[in-house]
Amino acid sequence: MKTKTLFALMLICQFVFSQTKNEKEERITKSEFPEVAIEVIKNLPDDCKRLKFYKETDGEKQSFEVKFKYKKKRYSLEFTNDGVIEDLEVLTKFKTINESKKSKIKNYFKSNFSKYKVIKVQKQFIYKKELDPVAFIKNILKNTATEAPNFEIIAEVKTDKKRDIREFTFNTSGEFVNFRIINPTSYEHVLY
Repeated sequence: MKTKTLFALMLICQFVFSQTKNEKEERITKSEFPEVAIEVIKNLPDDCKRLKFYKETDGEKQSFEVKFKYKKKRYSLEFTNDGVIEDLEVLTKFKTINESKKSKIKNYFKSNFSKYKVIKVQKQFIYKKELDPVAFIKNILKNTATEAPNFEIIAEVKTDKKRDIREFTFNTSGEFVNFRIINPTSYEHVLY
């Protein structure tokens, strides 16, 4: 009986741990970035500013990210270890989200939490391997992308007496997909 209880507790702890975002981000030089990714980055418009290179570790997953500013907007382009694009995120404001999508997101927060405060919102464009990487990026930068983005929202939420900072993902229609609790030690860099 004790063994079954211990095993059940271990499974619960594993599940809770896997739902926590323990992201560690460290600044690296361009030369430490995957070569394939550098070839894609070379095709960014010349007026992209403040290119910064990062290596991210979240549990066992490792990825690379370049952050930059283009036409007064902040972007984050994430790559796998092999230099394949994962997604391109654009920092935006909650108020700029389409009304019907925004309404669904607000309803989710209101029905699941006693209080919530949106901290950061990003449009998330997921890369599909059949796309040309350079065209994928250019279409987003020119605001001509045909695919609607997901929304990644960092919010402080309150349930009963507990407060958490969580990263929520909502699909292109504004419907809830999932969330991860953000570990406070990994929180500061997430706010870029």
